[in-house]
Amino acid sequence: MTTKGPWRALGLGALVVLVALCLAVVVWVRNKPVLPRAATLDEALAIGREAATFPAADEDYFHDMDGGVPLTPEEIKGRNSWTVWTAGNDRFWDGIGVTAYGALDFLKTISTHPSLKTSRDHRWQYLGLVNEPCFVKPTGPDPKRHGLWLDQRSPDCPPDPFENEQKYPGVPAGARGKTIERGSYYGYATGVVGLRLFPNPQFDEAAAKAWDANRYYTDPAYYNSRTLVRPYRVGMSCGFCHIGPNPVKPPADPENPKWENLSSNVGAQYF
Repeated sequence: MTTKGPWRALGLGALVVLVALCLAVVVWVRNKPVLPRAATLDEALAIGREAATFPAADEDYFHDMDGGVPLTPEEIKGRNSWTVWTAGNDRFWDGIGVTAYGALDFLKTISTHPSLKTSRDHRWQYLGLVNEPCFVKPTGPDPKRHGLWLDQRSPDCPPDPFENEQKYPGVPAGARGKTIERGSYYGYATGVVGLRLFPNPQFDEAAAKAWDANRYYTDPAYYNSRTLVRPYRVGMSCGFCHIGPNPVKPPADPENPKWENLSSNVGAQYF
């Protein structure tokens, strides 16, 4: 007596059930309700600030760049945004500084400290970064910058217009705007073209009490700690990767260019 017939029928029945289940899954996936995702808010949206509250800067501060080509008011705003607007990415780069265990820390990149391998004197040669005109090498810790060794603005130059907190008010968040300065939404100039400095909203009174600038530069156990809160975050503009020496009028000393020696889009493929 053969059993092929019943087994065949059973196999066909199982196949029908499997196909039916597959079709049911497809129908369910295609028609299941899509639940709204919780919106991820940046620091500006978290307090209700829309894009319209961040107007582009209109000062023609970089007029000597790009061969002094005349620009329209809108083009001036575009170049300003290209050069100094960081779109809140200082939050991202600060996170990288915490998780990279010292592999990338932009606050040290812009510093000149005796313990570091580089300084403003050879930042171009060693790191491939473009030194910002109108700055000089620091000679010691800056008490106005929580003891950090940051480039100092030359007294021969006018103020950076993008640091104007009244015209370009920064976003109050956490300690920023309460126990520490709010600053401008363009941040502070750092002495490196394309990198801007922002007060860290996490730098509250407890973080300030734990802060030690000397250990930040010299003690690996301190500066590699995941719990370390730095007083500033560093943001990166588009110009960081694009502004470089003007091939038509390069600087005599690449470590000390003037704005007339720089081009906004020639490419800074050196870092």
